[in-house]
Amino acid sequence: MDKLMLKKWIFSIALLWFTLSAAAQEGFWKKMVPDQVNLQYAGSIGFLSAGAAYDLFHEKAELGFHVGYVPESLGGELTIVAIKFHYKPFTFHAGDRIIIQPFNPVFFPSYTLGQNFDFKFEKPQYRKGYYFWSSALRIHLGASAEVKLLSLPTSKIKWLGLYTEANTNDLYALSWFKNRTSTPFYKMFKLGYGVKMGF
Repeated sequence: MDKLMLKKWIFSIALLWFTLSAAAQEGFWKKMVPDQVNLQYAGSIGFLSAGAAYDLFHEKAELGFHVGYVPESLGGELTIVAIKFHYKPFTFHAGDRIIIQPFNPVFFPSYTLGQNFDFKFEKPQYRKGYYFWSSALRIHLGASAEVKLLSLPTSKIKWLGLYTEANTNDLYALSWFKNRTSTPFYKMFKLGYGVKMGF
């Protein structure tokens, strides 16, 4: 095989590899685009939080990534990150364009960023076991209810949704349990309200 033919083969293989790589990357980036975005008020992950989520199991569940913020004027500046998993076992259609999901169990860990929050308390400062929980990490359980308004088939936005969510975390539940004779059960839950947009 002469040098010119070898160069053509190398160029053809390189071009094919580049084309396949670009196509694979394009498919990868398309998969990385979230299926929905949301904006939430309160609900244990900040005064306001924004997030993006991916539909799982044929829209029977979703996995979301959220960042929340509490301003200085509302008790101290905080930034909170969370990963939420929603399961949606019940879906009801009210007409052609309205979907109601009345009970969606939710689980999520949240982590508060900042110098005053740590994964665990420092041993030199406190005796072992004095504070056994993390000041930064919280584990939450709860449930949400959601109403979706479906868009027209030609729209890039598939649906708009309104939801409310009640959740508690490990520390709230423990505090309630220790004071259950004097504290109502509902006191350990925090409410959040939000809007969603699906693509």
